[in-house]
Amino acid sequence: MTQDIKITSPVSDKLDWENQDLKSKFPRSRNDISVPIPQPQSCLLLLDGDVVKSENNPTEVQTPIVTQDDPEKHIVIGQFEMASKDQAMKALEAAQRAYAYGQGEWSKMTLAERCTHLEAFSKDLESKTDEIADLLMWEIGKSSKDAKSEVTRTVAFIQTAIKEAKALAESESRWQEEKRILCQIRHLPVGVVLASSPFNYPLNEAYTTFIPALLMGNSVILRAPRNGATPHLPTLELFAKHFPKGTIQVLTGSGREVMGALIETGKIDAVAFIGTASSAKGEAKDAAILLPDADLEVAVESCVSGMTSFNGQRCTAIKMIWVHMSQAEKFISQLAEKIDSLKIGMPWEEGVKITPLCEDTKPGYIKELIEDALEKGAHIVNKTGGKCFKTLCALSILAPVNDKMRIWHEEQFGPVTPVAVYEDVQEAIDYVAKSQYGLQSAVFGYDEKELGKVVDALSYHVGRVNINGPDQRGPDVFPFTGRGNSALGILNATEGLKFFSVPTMVATKNDEERNVKALKALNDGDSSKVLFGAK
Repeated sequence: MTQDIKITSPVSDKLDWENQDLKSKFPRSRNDISVPIPQPQSCLLLLDGDVVKSENNPTEVQTPIVTQDDPEKHIVIGQFEMASKDQAMKALEAAQRAYAYGQGEWSKMTLAERCTHLEAFSKDLESKTDEIADLLMWEIGKSSKDAKSEVTRTVAFIQTAIKEAKALAESESRWQEEKRILCQIRHLPVGVVLASSPFNYPLNEAYTTFIPALLMGNSVILRAPRNGATPHLPTLELFAKHFPKGTIQVLTGSGREVMGALIETGKIDAVAFIGTASSAKGEAKDAAILLPDADLEVAVESCVSGMTSFNGQRCTAIKMIWVHMSQAEKFISQLAEKIDSLKIGMPWEEGVKITPLCEDTKPGYIKELIEDALEKGAHIVNKTGGKCFKTLCALSILAPVNDKMRIWHEEQFGPVTPVAVYEDVQEAIDYVAKSQYGLQSAVFGYDEKELGKVVDALSYHVGRVNINGPDQRGPDVFPFTGRGNSALGILNATEGLKFFSVPTMVATKNDEERNVKALKALNDGDSSKVLFGAK
């Protein structure tokens, strides 16, 4: 029984939201900041091939960085401009003109020609890696290492998508014959695509949606997030350089207002939205389950990685841990020790793991979750837990948690992790099975019978089960999906190409010589961009 588990708090379950040690992690003044503070251009709209300013008044882009001398004032990097509803409608009109019912310059290109454009764009994007990564680091507080990784991974995704697009085109470059019908099947664009990305991976998550859409010949409207908009600034001129006018529009603004207004027109043919089921209530509550024979060293390393990457602000972050009572005390002790050893500081510092949070309301929300859990029987089990100063919150581990606590049900999406202790693994299975979410789960253990029971059960409730490893996205050719409120559809390079296209068949009866002759002429000549080069 969990009451037999001895769990104590090294901080006496006290919260310190004005922690002076964490305050000292911030620079004393602007002059003490050891890296350059970027000052990006103030416009963030690409309309009909032109970089323009918004019609609304700009606001400051506040970073999560404050100084010790003036902790109430955030470091500012430029201005943020919200697109107006009128500009959103102009973006739609431009996208429609560019697509032109499939007769536009971009949509009529062969897939090979579009791949050439994307390859050139990818090279230019790669040349801006440091500039974009710097903006990611400053605006959303992502560590320098992780920010650069996001850019390089985005470039790699483009290359993967191009490779998969060429493979798709090759697979369709043949005639099929069945019951006297000769046909060729090609994937063709759906029209105007609206894409939106979240703040935590504002570059990568945007590109994983709209790059496949572009490759398939669609025109795209991208809505950049409020937090994480500036990393898109260096790309606007690149889009204008490498794509026909109006092929892609980049807007800012409220997702509810801008995207809502566009969708209400009925003229958007496909929507790619990465975020929450209700834009507010959460999208995942990934659970890690430690079986009685779990290797604690492996489990601790994996859980720490899953808990702390970008401060736990990932859909695939481990947000609930289940441990068998026979290993609970030892696991919690080792997990706490590992978390307490992690470096907390500014995102430009080498080796830093915990960095400031870019959402103004997040520290207060984390505090509410911790207070609620403490009132209902949980403890803060790590020495650095329960501490915060302004935007910098140390990761807190709470144990043991129960179903009366908010953190049992709510997706925290930040630096606090609950640990539940079980006697029968069915408790953990039921938790996942009954959850409204179903993105991924991790299972630690080696006993074939026990593993089989858990893996089989979870496979019906999540999109991916990881054995002795943390939840993660990718590789990008693997399906990235989930169940319940965690996902609708599949996200990866291969499936993205198919999602933003329609398999279209051109067919004729092959018992008529004139039909076969006409098809051969289309196939061998340059009169058709759809029928060509078939084997």
